[in-house]
Amino acid sequence: MQPKKPDAWMLIITGGGFVASYLLSFTTFVAQLEAGFQNQLIELSPALQLPAADGFAALPYGLQDVILGAVFLSLLLYLYFIRPAGPRMVFIILVLFNLLMAQLLIAVIFKMWFPAIWTMLGFSLTALVLLLRSKIKTMQQNKPFSHQQQLDAIRHKIDAGEVDIAVLMLKKCDFSDDIAELAYDLGIKLEQQENWILARYLYQWMAKFDPGIEDFVSSMNIKINPALEQDSSTPEITQNKSQFDHYQLLGKKATGATATVYEAEDIKTHKRIALKILTQKSLDDQGTLNFLHESIVMQKLDHPNIVKIHDANFKDEQAYIAMDYIAGYPMSERLRRKKYLTAAESLRIMKSVLEALVYAHGKGIVHGDIKPANIMFDTQKKIYIVTDFGAAGSHGKSIDGEKKITGTPAYMSPEQLSGAKMDGRSDLFSLAVTIYHLLSGVQPFCGEKLSELKNNVLTQPADIDALSVPDIIKQVLQKALQKKTYQRFADASQMLQSVKYCEQILKQGSKT
Repeated sequence: MQPKKPDAWMLIITGGGFVASYLLSFTTFVAQLEAGFQNQLIELSPALQLPAADGFAALPYGLQDVILGAVFLSLLLYLYFIRPAGPRMVFIILVLFNLLMAQLLIAVIFKMWFPAIWTMLGFSLTALVLLLRSKIKTMQQNKPFSHQQQLDAIRHKIDAGEVDIAVLMLKKCDFSDDIAELAYDLGIKLEQQENWILARYLYQWMAKFDPGIEDFVSSMNIKINPALEQDSSTPEITQNKSQFDHYQLLGKKATGATATVYEAEDIKTHKRIALKILTQKSLDDQGTLNFLHESIVMQKLDHPNIVKIHDANFKDEQAYIAMDYIAGYPMSERLRRKKYLTAAESLRIMKSVLEALVYAHGKGIVHGDIKPANIMFDTQKKIYIVTDFGAAGSHGKSIDGEKKITGTPAYMSPEQLSGAKMDGRSDLFSLAVTIYHLLSGVQPFCGEKLSELKNNVLTQPADIDALSVPDIIKQVLQKALQKKTYQRFADASQMLQSVKYCEQILKQGSKT
């Protein structure tokens, strides 16, 4: 193992100390200092039978310089092989003790005067400067970085290709909009590099703060294990059926960053339900409360197009929510299989979702995360059901009263993406983005970086003409996708009437 080189500042200080010591050794002041120390040594040490001051022979010419060089060379070797943050006091005292003993031995045995005092002082000052400099550098390294310094350091690691270190640095930061944007951009970069495992690791951390990222985690799971991409209406049945509270687990339906959804049977009622269990025990009380916030919101809602909550409780310190079991699949499954909607299907989905939103908005509840994954098709009842009100809130506030951006960025309205106050018209925008995606297979607003995505959502119009649907449907989507809330439909009820009118026109056209 080759020794590591000392830092450049150590070499500069050591070299400067040697040159200064060598030059000052020729001065009158140093000569007087050495003579005074010699006289004091003779007066204080009569037992050594030292000769008078003028009885000492001078040290051979150049030998003092050799000793001075050897002392500083020992310091360099110490720094080179040991490579500490700075020289330790034990090393400094040991060198000074050896110099003093060498001076006494040379005086007693050889009757020669070795002027070591300046060598000792020069070495001491140099070593102490190194020690002080190392302490200052350590303090600077341990000083907490400012928020901007953290961002710059992470960007530097990303630019250098050290993405794994960048992910670890991100996880040590306090979550904020800037951190979220940087993490989002890094996730896209990792996906471009097909680094699925690290991308999933990053998205799992992000999902603790933004539940909308859970879809990204599921997507990475499929990339890592393509066998998971199967019809979600066929659950993975567990070999050893287990019981959780008064629910018999029958099979796993989905796994997100913070929770796992199981198909289960309520032992008390023998009803088939979906059991959503919080899997992260590490979440604090507020995190668990936010998880249960979905049940608090959804228990207020009783509508055929909104999934029904039956129970919410704790079991062995794990929170869970029991809800209606939907024998079907999410619309995100259609996208994965590239089975895009027809015009008639798009109207049926909009009609179902809007009827659910009319009811929810009437209760003062904004969903806040309308997207394909949160629209389920029940294959038995043949209806579309809105799920996952975890990002919902009254008047755009989270459960703890703080303004937080929650949801999936690509489906967010301009006001939601910018953190402004939102109302039911934000859900209309997200629904239009969702339908556009389901019709075409591409999102109306996209970007390689979150900043680019934000800019497109806030400023760029959607390319409605790219859709292969009747103009009357395009007009509905065009109005719902307006940047200004007052330019959209006044509420979900007005948009629902427009969708019903579209259905009537299309039916009439098919009869003629």
